Amino acid sequence: MRGSSVPSRVARALQDMIAERRLKPGDALPSQRELTTLLNASRPSVREGISMLETLGLIRVEQRKGLFVAASSGRTPLDFWTFEKGYDLREVYQFRASFEPAALFLAFAELRRSGLERLRAHAEALHTAAREGNAVAAAEQDTLFHDIIFDFCRNRLYQDMRRSLAKVMQDSQWVPMVIIDRVSDTAREHSAIVNAIEAGDQVAACKALEAHILAAARRCNLDLSLQTLPFQALA
Repeated sequence: MRGSSVPSRVARALQDMIAERRLKPGDALPSQRELTTLLNASRPSVREGISMLETLGLIRVEQRKGLFVAASSGRTPLDFWTFEKGYDLREVYQFRASFEPAALFLAFAELRRSGLERLRAHAEALHTAAREGNAVAAAEQDTLFHDIIFDFCRNRLYQDMRRSLAKVMQDSQWVPMVIIDRVSDTAREHSAIVNAIEAGDQVAACKALEAHILAAARRCNLDLSLQTLPFQALA
């Protein structure tokens, strides 16, 4: 299984700092400059780690003021969607619900043969993160799970599109995790995908992935169920 990225380690350290110091919403955190020294990380890695926590609803960034513990009560996942390129979150889920199952369809045979245990390991790690209420670990495992599908999809156009849209797709995976109690739903959905792959049912696996993305959209109060999507139409 892949190790944690530096931005993820930064995010974990900040999450731990909030818990260990028992910081409350509105409490200040060290500045980005201080964090680069404290965590022995580059400025870009610190910025990425902060962006991760901001998307997960754990901190807020105030220009010229600094970093603060965020208050998530009374807010919905959609409130944390601030992607700078201007994509509407509904558009992203619409795209993902067609794009990712198609990539899984292409990756299925090789993924089942050589990548199933990696996929299962990340699904199980997500269950653990959900039980512990660890938002950063959950977000990291969710990202790694979806990345593996594209690792085994040998169509370079799909892989290039995934890389070019990595930030927007990743953030759309993390936004629902603002509701930490619902991460267990995500974990169960991942397990359903793994089980279908293990059973050798290509269509069921693709439909399970599509259902997972539609469920993530619903957790953001976006109902895409009335759409006709490719794998919904398959028996």
